[in-house]
Parts: sequence; C-alpha cells; structure tokens
Amino acid sequence: MITTKLLRAPLKKVSKMSEANLCKKLVRFETENGRNIELEAVYEDSLSSGSPLGTVVGFHGSPGSHNDFKYIRNRLDELNIRFIGVNYPGFTFTDGYSSQQHTNIERQNYSNALLDELGIQGKMAYIGHSRGCENALETAVGRSGHGLVMINPIGLRIHKGINPISRMEAISWMYDMLPSFAGNAMMLGLYKMVGFKIQTGEEAINSMRSMCKVSLGGQLEFIEKTNRMDNKKLIVFAGKDHLVEEEIIFECLEKHEGLKHFNFEDKKIPEEDQQKIMDSFSGAQKGASVYVANDTHFQNKSQAVLVADACRAMFENGMEMKNKL
Repeated sequence: MITTKLLRAPLKKVSKMSEANLCKKLVRFETENGRNIELEAVYEDSLSSGSPLGTVVGFHGSPGSHNDFKYIRNRLDELNIRFIGVNYPGFTFTDGYSSQQHTNIERQNYSNALLDELGIQGKMAYIGHSRGCENALETAVGRSGHGLVMINPIGLRIHKGINPISRMEAISWMYDMLPSFAGNAMMLGLYKMVGFKIQTGEEAINSMRSMCKVSLGGQLEFIEKTNRMDNKKLIVFAGKDHLVEEEIIFECLEKHEGLKHFNFEDKKIPEEDQQKIMDSFSGAQKGASVYVANDTHFQNKSQAVLVADACRAMFENGMEMKNKL
C-alpha cells in the first residue's frame, strides 16, 4: 500500500504557543480506498493530566474547529472535566491530504486513530455540533461512550442548508477545473457571502465536500444502537436554525427512545427548568431533548452551560462502561 506522509515543522496559522491547549500527535489511519495516511493531528487538550470525573470529546461542524466548543470548554474547565477538541484534516488546523473523501468512514478512521493514540481512561462523553453530530453519534456507539450530546444535528434527510446537493457537487467540480488561486478565491467569497467565518478557500471547499458526504439516513442504525445502550443522551436544537428545518429534527427525535422532551421559547432557560433537564439523566432515565424556539444554529455558544452541566450529570449518573476500540 502507498503511505502518504504530511508532516511539517511550523504550523501555518496556529502553534502550541498561540493557543495554550493545542497539541500535536502523529496519527496513522486508512482511507476508504485502502491507502495508509500518516499526518500530524492538531487537537485541543484542556487537561492533559486527566480528570477524575471524565473526558468530553468534541467533533466540530463544517466549517469548524475545536473553537466551536470554546464556551462549553470554559464551563468544563470550571467543572474540572477534561476536553479534547478534534480538528479534522483540511480544516485549517490539521493538514488535509490528497484524494481526501470526507466520508464518515474516513473521518472516523482519523478521529479513532487520534483517540487510540491518546489512550484516555475513564468515562467519556462525545459532543457533536452540526455536521459533527454524525461522528459523535458513531463514536459514542463504536467506543461505548457514557454520554452523547448532539447540538443542532442535521437530521435524517436533506435539509435547506445542503439542498440541492447537486448544486454543491457542481461547484466542487468547477473548483477542480479552475486554477487553485481562482478556485480558492471563489470558495472563500461564496462562504463569506453566506456568513460563515472561514480563513481560506481550502477550508471552504473541504467544508462543502464534507457536507456533500453526510450520511443522513445512515445515522438510523447508530441511533437504534444507542437506544439499546446504557449511555445518556442530550439533543439540543432550535427554531431559528438557518440551515436545518425544525420539523426535520422533530422527525428524527421519534427514532431516539426514552428521552424526556422540553420546549422553550427564549434562549435563557430558567434555572428550575435546567435542573429538570439535569434530573432526566438520573437513575435509569435516558436523557433529554431540548427545543428552543428563538435560538439559532449556534447553540454551542448560547446553551454552553446547559451542555457542559449535562456532561457532568452524565458522568455522575452513568454506569461504568469499558471503551470498545
């Protein structure tokens, strides 16, 4: 097999000096077509000495990075819970590689390789935001996590943010036909026009290609597996999400069993109601789904305290489980 190595000395835009919690680790994993890839993964580790309570792993959206979870991580720091922020290849922090497919198979192979290298002990919870929810879901099943949090998930069918996918595939084809400087300028302009905070055209094209390769209905088998597991679960979604229709998530919720549902109008959830949500993780209860009518696609910021506190509740109430590699 061909082995592709992507190692560099200085990182172009980040270094461990610029962000105190950023780390680098050499990982090896296999692509969907059987190539062996070796590259330097850049990830965030908020507490490398470990936490007696547990560790939360974050899977970012498209576009996105470990910084998608900075508000959640701030609260986790207060709770003395370790946070690991995965950065997928091609998304500014970790280098991409040639013929990258952006499918869940390839993404999972990469993130599992990183987690294998880290060898984290103790309780684990996996958080996904947007596109990253598919990977948090698959990881919670494959590694038998104590908890799963899905923030603004993308549902089981095509939503307005990727409709029609054929248009995105056409743009991807056009990008390959153009000189790199022109293609990158086109993608940077497109993504900034729709309000995404990105730095490069490469990040934009990788974001779009990863959205073209979402699994959608393929998530169902993993949802059904979590229903049979002893883990805890939190799903948070919004009524003013500009990318995913609320009815798509309500449809998807029907596949998740045993969750207590909460409806709220305002972003600020009253303390007594937050406690009721925390109580849904106690004993044999499975967890909660939380709908906030006047919230947006970025509940990783607006509901950061709720999410972090839910992770603590999952660790405090979850059964002892052995990670399954």
